[in-house]
Amino acid sequence: MSNFRQKFMEFMYGRYGNDKLNIALFVLWLILSFVNIFVHNIFFWMFTYVPVALGIYRFLSKNSYKRSQENQKFMVLFSKFLSWLPRARAWCSLQLRKCKDFKTHRYLKCPYCKATVRVPNKKGKHTICCPKCREDFHKNILF
Repeated sequence: MSNFRQKFMEFMYGRYGNDKLNIALFVLWLILSFVNIFVHNIFFWMFTYVPVALGIYRFLSKNSYKRSQENQKFMVLFSKFLSWLPRARAWCSLQLRKCKDFKTHRYLKCPYCKATVRVPNKKGKHTICCPKCREDFHKNILF
């Protein structure tokens, strides 16, 4: 058994190995394979193996500088995606609350600080105090 391990270590010497981009490619392959269960398309089936082939190529590559540059670019894009995710979740949550409160409340933007303010849905002119910046502004609710 140690002979096989020694041969494998000699084979892998100088090769790039595993990184975050390879893990992401593997996860992408898992997701595409799961979708392929329901799609049943030969072109989509062939497309699911592109991330695997790319991951194996990167894993066995001897050009470690180029692979590390690719990984660095991926990490920059992935960090931007992760920083965007909470904002998208908050926006979706706000839209859901707007739908639930449609008959009883209105959501308005403060003209000074752009904060979202929830006010009761009563017809007429209202003076609203922003809870964030404490500025008063006037709004007319028609219906």
